[in-house]
Amino acid sequence: MIYKDTGFRPFYHRFIAVPMKESLKEAIKGFPLAASGDYILTYGYIDQERGLTLEVLAAARKSEDGFRFAAGNDKVRSFIRIGAVAEDEVYYFEDEKGELAGRYANKLEMLREYDVSDEIEETRKMTFLDGCRDENYIDDVLVYLTKDELDPEGCWVRIIGLGDHYFIGRLLNEPDQDFGYHEGERIAFFVNKTKDDRFICYSDLNPSRKLTAEDLEDGSMLEAAIRAFNEERNQEHLIEILEILRDSYVWVPCNAVMSEEDEKRLEEMLLSLQDNPEALVGEQFVTRGETRMIPDILQSGDAFFFPVFSTAEAMGEYGESFSKVQKHMLEVLPLARNNDREPVGIVINAFTEPFVLDKEIWDLVEGMKSRVD
Repeated sequence: MIYKDTGFRPFYHRFIAVPMKESLKEAIKGFPLAASGDYILTYGYIDQERGLTLEVLAAARKSEDGFRFAAGNDKVRSFIRIGAVAEDEVYYFEDEKGELAGRYANKLEMLREYDVSDEIEETRKMTFLDGCRDENYIDDVLVYLTKDELDPEGCWVRIIGLGDHYFIGRLLNEPDQDFGYHEGERIAFFVNKTKDDRFICYSDLNPSRKLTAEDLEDGSMLEAAIRAFNEERNQEHLIEILEILRDSYVWVPCNAVMSEEDEKRLEEMLLSLQDNPEALVGEQFVTRGETRMIPDILQSGDAFFFPVFSTAEAMGEYGESFSKVQKHMLEVLPLARNNDREPVGIVINAFTEPFVLDKEIWDLVEGMKSRVD
């Protein structure tokens, strides 16, 4: 098996024996029986900053009866970048019974720091992206940036999130042309199939038409954008939602929590009037301490969501139990990010025509340019 021929999948999270050629002897130095081995047992993982990497586990010797592996060395960490063995014939082991995993468990545990989110793991399974990937940096894909009056330009983008029919990435190099986005910034991109059955990644960075505060005031523009996206989930409709959200005021259902002093005063007032409840009619209670507004959180299975609404009326009967607070979306994002329940998304209009703003793209909304004149 040769990496140049197979690509990364046979190497990823697999036990691989690579030949102990002269250039690799330094990598096995300090391991038991290193001098008598003719192969090196390794384990493949992805270091996003350094590329596909093989962690050195032990010296190995190949015979007609198969491979024999020496003990490992848990005090020494050594690795081989895939480029050093990309053209060598190597061997991989399924380890169905988990014997190798058990034997070198301590060393494998050290690789936990390279674990990524389930979403990134999912993108690594997407074979249609393979033609766009960097040969060694598996999460880096070539994305063509497009904008009117500019030539399409390929830029390297690191996948950092996965949405509903779209990807979120970070630009790894500065575009040669002025697309309005720069190295290090986040973009949303899509995958398209060409006439010759190839897949390409692209991102349309054309600026949208300007808006006024009055355009966004009644929430109807946000509702229309969500409706359009739910009917046809493409990049144009997604970006429209994100840009409108960036400039919108939304309504947040909150529980009002009074200070201890005010709660005590309210209890005393109620107790004093309990023999004459009619006296409560028209009675006013003015708080003296700080009243905190705690946003409500919705739960679906094991996942939590931060609810917001385009209008106060969109809450329906659900909203009757809460205080309704209007906030700018850029104020809502840190509230959701810092919530103790760690919501996985912000759900807009949960009970009518919903749209979930996944946590992975909150930064993308914050980084967008305002469309409001």
